[in-house]
Order: sequence, then structure tokens, then C-alpha cells
Amino acid sequence: MSDQQFIEKNSAQITKILMQVQEKTIAELFALKGNLEAQEFVRLIEGLDIKQIVNAKSANAIALHVAGHSTMLESIEGFADIAEETLQALVRFNAESLINDIDNIAVNIKKEVIKGAIAGVGRNGVLQELRKLTNMSEAQMKTIIDTGMNEYSRSVTRIMMDEMPDDTKYVYIGPTDEKTRVECLEMVASGEQTLEQINVFSKQYGRDVLINGGGYNCRHKWEIAVQDKFGHDPKGAKRRLNEKERAWF
Repeated sequence: MSDQQFIEKNSAQITKILMQVQEKTIAELFALKGNLEAQEFVRLIEGLDIKQIVNAKSANAIALHVAGHSTMLESIEGFADIAEETLQALVRFNAESLINDIDNIAVNIKKEVIKGAIAGVGRNGVLQELRKLTNMSEAQMKTIIDTGMNEYSRSVTRIMMDEMPDDTKYVYIGPTDEKTRVECLEMVASGEQTLEQINVFSKQYGRDVLINGGGYNCRHKWEIAVQDKFGHDPKGAKRRLNEKERAWF
């Protein structure tokens, strides 16, 4: 499966850059304030293209994100051919999603700086308020990037599945530790499953488990059954399930 350590490291680097972008942009905007009155400062901020400023500062994050897909692709088990154009389309989609998130950062920076100017809140106060917003904190931002990278991996594997016979068997791979969701433990514990059988899980959980796995921050995916190559551990998953069930009573 895709190297989870690489995904974690890559997303942490991207997140760090984006958090610095927030800090630097707000600092530079307040540096422009000088002795301006609140009304003058608000008009100045309103006239600036904050999206362009933030996107320019985020160029390294975007480049790192795009390059990471090539590294991650090397760790995905290949069992059917996929056109290069398809792979690139998936990368572009993921990059566009990150750019949309960066645009959202710019919108929120502009909003919070204007609110801060009116309320007389300083630079640090504005930064604190910004990071209280949904998806603006470091943890939330990293979750979004982690999830997108894992969904790319699952999408590549899902496309390969369409090229395989209906009776091909797949296993749900990934860690079975204290952080693993019950749904993921159940899928790991199920052992080898056909595509039709996997779709039953999707209906049961109300999400496409082939693309979304267990949801945000999921470290698992369905992969073609290969003799314990990925450490598939259905017995360990069943043991964890039993532990969780005993904890409920």
C-alpha cells in the first residue's frame, strides 16, 4: 500500500508551510497598517488581492504536494495497467482541491484581518481567531492533506480493479491498533473479499469504502490479495474488535 510514513511526513511539511503562510501574510498586512485609522486600513485590505498573495506564498507547498504523488505511486501495488493521462488527471484533481483550500485560507485571512482592524485586535489576536475556524488549525489542515493523499492511492487501486475478473479477491490492509475504527477492524477481519462483497460494506457504512476507507485520516485501503505482503492481519483485527466490544460492557 502507499507508504503511510511518507504520507505523514509529506503532509506535515506541506502543513508547516501553509501555517507559515498564514503567519507571514497576516504580519505583512499589519505592517501596511502603520498609523492608518481603522476605516483607512479596511479600505486598503479590501483593495488587495489576498488570494494572489497567499497563492504566491504557497507555491512550495503546492509543488511538494504534486511531487509527492509520484513518490507515493511507486509504493502502490500495480496489478493492472492505467493510462498515464488518467494518473495525471487524478493528480490535477488533488492539486485543485489543495488550491481551493489555499483560496479558503486567503478568504478567511481577509475576513479576520478586517474584523480585527474594526475591533482593534492586533496581529497575534487575528492569527488566534483565524486558527479557531474550521480547517484553519494545524491538525485540521494536516488531516485534509493526509486524507486527500490516501484517497488518491485508493482511487488508483480502484481503477485497476475494473480491469480484473469478477472473482478477484482483495483484502483490507493497514494497521490494527488502538486508533483503528471499528469499521476498519471489521473490514480487515473479513479477510479476502470480491468487489461485489466489498460493495456490501459500502452500503452498510454509507460511504464508498473503496475510495474513502473509514473516513477522514483513514490509514487503510482495499488491495489485491497477496500472501501477507502488506501485513494483512485479520486475526489481529478480530482480537481488537473483541477488545472494543468488551470495553462497551
